[in-house]
Amino acid sequence: MTSVLRLLFFCAVCLAPIGLVAQELKAPFVDEAEENEEFLAFRDALLAAVVERDIGTILTMTSDDILLSFGGAEGKDALREFLEVDPQRFAPEQRFEAPAMRERNWSDLETVLRLGGVFKTPDEFVAPYTWVFDAPEEMDPFEVMFITGSGVALRDRPIRFGQVIDRLTHDVVTFKNWVTGTSFVEIERADGTTGFVHRDFARFLLDYRALFEKVDGEWKLTTFVAGD
Repeated sequence: MTSVLRLLFFCAVCLAPIGLVAQELKAPFVDEAEENEEFLAFRDALLAAVVERDIGTILTMTSDDILLSFGGAEGKDALREFLEVDPQRFAPEQRFEAPAMRERNWSDLETVLRLGGVFKTPDEFVAPYTWVFDAPEEMDPFEVMFITGSGVALRDRPIRFGQVIDRLTHDVVTFKNWVTGTSFVEIERADGTTGFVHRDFARFLLDYRALFEKVDGEWKLTTFVAGD
């Protein structure tokens, strides 16, 4: 699949609705991987390789022209660079940032593999499940966030002991602000209620997502991108 076609694919995926519930916006967790044993085995093996930080195995499971950004980065060499994050590629005063960036990149890939997904065709699987949410027109796609857990505490203050206003379960919310110096993000619910949730349970619509396709009869990771 060419880069242009992949871009069109991801735009088209946005049109598939997950669901609206009364006055609340919800995006229930979905994982259709078990519907295809071959793909499920492939994804499990890829996840194992990610956990083991086995770049060699990961590269064998990706397409030769894997798309890594809408700016044109693609191919296995680009994926290796993404996972290795060689400090020597940075300016001397920025090299200290490489280890944290490396861990963030690995974490992003692992998270996408663990967050379910759906088959768009028998030979195409898109992940995570959040990517197929149909955002209402009034919501800015860059501000759409998902609560990816069940019973997640919505607090009145961005601290661990803040009063619990409510419990959120797979809600779709609007991003308001990162709270500097904390692990919390301020969000707004569809009913206008605002509060703070731990950022481990909040994910942007335009965060990393992946496309898996059958290439010459074998499943491959063909796209791993973030943004719009």
